Amino acid sequence: MLRKNVVIILLIVVISILAGVANAQNPALSIKDCIQIALKNNSELKNADRRTRLAGTGVTMARAEILPSLGVSLSSNRAYQSPLGPYLQEIPIQDPVTGQVTLVQQNIFLDSYYRNSFSSGASLNQMIFDGGKWFYRIKQANAGYNSAELNYHAIRAQVIALVTQHYYDLLKGIKLQEVYEKAVESAQEQLKKTESMYEIGSVAQADVFRARVNLGTEQMNLIQQRNIVAMNRADLNLALGWDVNHAIEILGEDLTIEPLQLTKEEVWNLVEEHNPSLKSLAENLKGDQYGIKIAKGNFLPQINLNASYGRYHTNFNKLYDPFDKNYSFSGRLSISWNLFNGMADAAGVEQASLNYHIDKENLLQNKLSLKNDAEQAYLSYKAYEEIEKINEDNLKSAEEDLRLSQERYRIGAGTLLEVIDAQVSLTRARATLITTKYNRLIVLVQLYNNAGILEDKLKSVME
Repeated sequence: MLRKNVVIILLIVVISILAGVANAQNPALSIKDCIQIALKNNSELKNADRRTRLAGTGVTMARAEILPSLGVSLSSNRAYQSPLGPYLQEIPIQDPVTGQVTLVQQNIFLDSYYRNSFSSGASLNQMIFDGGKWFYRIKQANAGYNSAELNYHAIRAQVIALVTQHYYDLLKGIKLQEVYEKAVESAQEQLKKTESMYEIGSVAQADVFRARVNLGTEQMNLIQQRNIVAMNRADLNLALGWDVNHAIEILGEDLTIEPLQLTKEEVWNLVEEHNPSLKSLAENLKGDQYGIKIAKGNFLPQINLNASYGRYHTNFNKLYDPFDKNYSFSGRLSISWNLFNGMADAAGVEQASLNYHIDKENLLQNKLSLKNDAEQAYLSYKAYEEIEKINEDNLKSAEEDLRLSQERYRIGAGTLLEVIDAQVSLTRARATLITTKYNRLIVLVQLYNNAGILEDKLKSVME
């Protein structure tokens, strides 16, 4: 017997250690932990960062157009010529008396030979004027960079909002599961009481059946809520960039966000001024305007300056010795003007203009959509605020109603149906209060995200 007890104690210790290790491997996460994990893992955010850096290289490339290009070269060549001849060639012969030169054809023979040649040089090219295209390309590239950077911040804010919402959803689901667990416990207790009262003959058997049906209903509600919690966990895992079946646990912290103290008009002004998605689209629109000017620059002439310096000799040692010989220098200023290219320039202007108008309509449509979202979120938040206060009173009334119903039933002055109705009302009041509370917070997250101030409002949570 003693040996058996020792084995049982050892098993309990081992299980406790394993449970501790499991908990250490999967610690409960705070909202701060979840946000940091999501920001690290989110693929869309990573690509947004890459697109921002890519846009930065575009700025560098645009600036390079106005800077001079300088190149240097050094080459070495060795050629072999096989024997030649005989072949006719005109040979100049000078009369020693008159000095007159006469060309006479003679057969020429040439032995084979090797010949070396060496050359070096430097060239400078500078664009002087290209119709202003270089200037607007820099402006366009800067607008593209600003747009990409703002888009990065928009995606970052969206990731934070999504994680926060799913965190609240999971918290809400867990709290509701606790409510339904209490409802099942209450229904079980009521069934036991009803069975005891039936055994002593104080109630009819029909009450036992009603109590069992009520227990079954509450158990089904609990099963459904457990499924909802499992789906909430999967949603949060997905938002964190994890497998949906990851064994995630969160802290049961009662999160608070600064309550809304803005009017609808103030909210909309914040959306227009701070929403990073709208600001990104506005920067795109600036880029389109510069694109029109770039396209119009094709109608103007281009002026380029070119300068080159080179040296040549068959002996490498003589390439720079002496330095004042064996070199050439040239400079060129060129003006080119494309007068007609099949209407391609006109088509380019039209294309750039159409892109501008397309993006302008997209910006206007997104403004309207965000304004509608902000107004709906604002109205929902205000409604949830009022409903939450009403539900707090309803909960107190439901608790008192259940107490009185149970007491009346105990002394035979009430019916089981009244008790069951009171239990259902209490469960509904608890569930509605929790749902309203967390839905209000979720709507507030959406509202602050649309206004572009979510991270500021979550500073206390994220610190």
